[in-house]
Amino acid sequence: MMRIRMTALAVCGAVVLAACGGGSGKDPKAGGSGFKLTTSGPIEIGMLITDTRAETARNGVGIESPYRDAAHAVFDKINAGGGINGRQIKVVDEAIDFSAPNHDTAFEAICQRFTKDNNVQAVVYDGTIYNASFNSCLTKAGVPILYMGSSTGSAVGDSEDLAKNPGLIAVNSVRLDRRVESIMDKAVAAGHLRSGSKIGVVLEDCPYNQRVYDKTLKPIADKGGIALIKAEVKCAHGYADNGPTLALIQSLALKFKSQGVDNVMFLTLYERGVVYYFAQGAHAQKWSPQYLLFHSPGGSNALKIYSADQLANIHGFGGLPDNDVSEQPAPPAEQAKVRATCLADARAASMAVQKITDQLTVFMACDAVRLLQQGLTNSGGLGGTEKLVPAIEKIGTSFVSALTLGGATRFGPDRHDGMELTAVSSFDKGCNCFKYTVPAGPIA
Repeated sequence: MMRIRMTALAVCGAVVLAACGGGSGKDPKAGGSGFKLTTSGPIEIGMLITDTRAETARNGVGIESPYRDAAHAVFDKINAGGGINGRQIKVVDEAIDFSAPNHDTAFEAICQRFTKDNNVQAVVYDGTIYNASFNSCLTKAGVPILYMGSSTGSAVGDSEDLAKNPGLIAVNSVRLDRRVESIMDKAVAAGHLRSGSKIGVVLEDCPYNQRVYDKTLKPIADKGGIALIKAEVKCAHGYADNGPTLALIQSLALKFKSQGVDNVMFLTLYERGVVYYFAQGAHAQKWSPQYLLFHSPGGSNALKIYSADQLANIHGFGGLPDNDVSEQPAPPAEQAKVRATCLADARAASMAVQKITDQLTVFMACDAVRLLQQGLTNSGGLGGTEKLVPAIEKIGTSFVSALTLGGATRFGPDRHDGMELTAVSSFDKGCNCFKYTVPAGPIA
């Protein structure tokens, strides 16, 4: 889910469903009259965060999006060190209102301001709301967008989405089809999934989820003799889509139970919110299926709100230790150094970094700005999709993430989603915690 401070995962679950914004597939207006490459003067960078204050006020609890401060801390350090190729970074700040009734319209207006009212050379975004129209608008304008990352397990759609939007870079997360490959391949290898199993798939009917079901999940299931039972929920385009979808998700437990389902997985970018509501319905039905998730609910707050019978059957197959397991393994020395630098920069900017959720915020924002810095250094300070994206692709495996397993990432012409390693995590009743049970390895 979103990097959060919360007292109830239920609220956060409601938040993410309205955040899906899959896009209608319509051809959006371009965000300006055409990209203008700058070779001197400040490098304008768009900074987009999600404003969730209205959601917090409405529910009494909710989420915060403090990524702006964390990102600015790194931008300030870059400028204090002389900038990029002797040029300073000028940040153009924008915010998307999470409570907007129509996210497509709101994102289009932001794209116009970035690319018409200003001349941003790239955009850094917290990734709370995934919106295909926004991606397409920036693509038409020739402006790359770097997603900070997402504890939902995926901040972006599928391989087709990335192909249509060559400037879309998922810094430390994974596209949806690779996520499904990790879940299925590692579940089979670990013995959690066998021939004859029956998986209930909760599918949010956004185009990228439908494609991944047809082109990735079903072929893997068919090859392994695994049956799929699909249940669709609406692809959300704004806050108003929330309530009916949540009620439907809870009711799906009865449907799956009656059809003999023994495993459940979620084909949505916002897995963590959806699984909570489904598990409530399953518990009410006195039914405990096995859950095949990308990220286990390893945090202490999440553990408190799931029933014991549901926790016992959850397995994760993701690659963000701070989300997947209750006690994170010690990072390698190089990653530990990166983490210490990111935290020091945040504290120097007077950010309070105390809880694990505070650290996640810093690491996600720090990763995105550091990757942008490395790309701009490679390009000689030149932005835009044509110049900056090849410069990021040349980074290969040299970028050390503060967030991913072992800090591993990979970028290249065939890889714009950086996460490289995932591992199997399961619930341990002895410690009432989630642990890695299989060592990390490549996703597929």
